[in-house]
Amino acid sequence: MSDTTQQLALGGQKIVEDLRVLLTDSEEMLRLAANVPGEGVDALRERLTAHVETLQAALGDAQRNARHRYRAATVSAERYVRHNPWRSLGMAAGAGFLLGVLAAR
Repeated sequence: MSDTTQQLALGGQKIVEDLRVLLTDSEEMLRLAANVPGEGVDALRERLTAHVETLQAALGDAQRNARHRYRAATVSAERYVRHNPWRSLGMAAGAGFLLGVLAAR
């Protein structure tokens, strides 16, 4: 995996984690605002409810997207190994050798 791909994967994970934190905070604010009377608070509650629903949808979409990409990568890797068993074995042996050399240092 290239550095750019790793950075994108980490960025995607960070976005999902940020969405989770934001969703948790919004749900807590909504819970706290439920006990406060007033017209302005009613509007705030409606906005927070809409915000929480939007965040839940975005988080669900991000999780579905990540799951889809993971499955696609798994299928692609399996297909490559099935079509190129000796090359795959050679790469695995080479990676094991390199890790062994590095671990021996």
